[in-house]
Amino acid sequence: MTTHGSAAPSRRPSGTASRKAAAVAACALATLASCTVLDDASGPCPKSSTTVRAGDLHGDYQGPHGMRVTLGRASTQYPEGRTAQVGTVRVRNWALSLEELDENGPAGKGFRGEGTWEFRKEETTGGERFRQIKLDFLRGTPEQRVPTDPQYLEIGGTRSKPELFVESDPDTCPDVVFHR
Repeated sequence: MTTHGSAAPSRRPSGTASRKAAAVAACALATLASCTVLDDASGPCPKSSTTVRAGDLHGDYQGPHGMRVTLGRASTQYPEGRTAQVGTVRVRNWALSLEELDENGPAGKGFRGEGTWEFRKEETTGGERFRQIKLDFLRGTPEQRVPTDPQYLEIGGTRSKPELFVESDPDTCPDVVFHR
């Protein structure tokens, strides 16, 4: 056996080494498990998906604070001379600004509205690819609550179980996630 701090390898009985390796592995696993759990309702952080397609997104999604979004089936359209996958969108209890949504839900009473959604393939300045949908609202009640600027939701999950979320900081888990 060598003393602590020496460069020569130490020889231990194999049972002691196995118990120590198992303890280190268990500790590492416990640390990883605690990092991936958000809370009981949300599960792991959603990550951007490059496999989900426009045709996979139609359906009803539920979000925080009773917010709901329904995406109609996408069809190919040609806005502004380009090809795009576009569908209809309906929302309930929607926030004027998703980025400013707090833990209490939409400020005041959320609105109910309709508009269009567009499937978008994007790329960061660093070359990382991601997919998102752009929401444009055409009408809603109360009228003063209808967002005038487009809103964007990142696409995550899988083709059979897509998720939509607001990516405000890539280093933290999103607060606003919609599950189908």
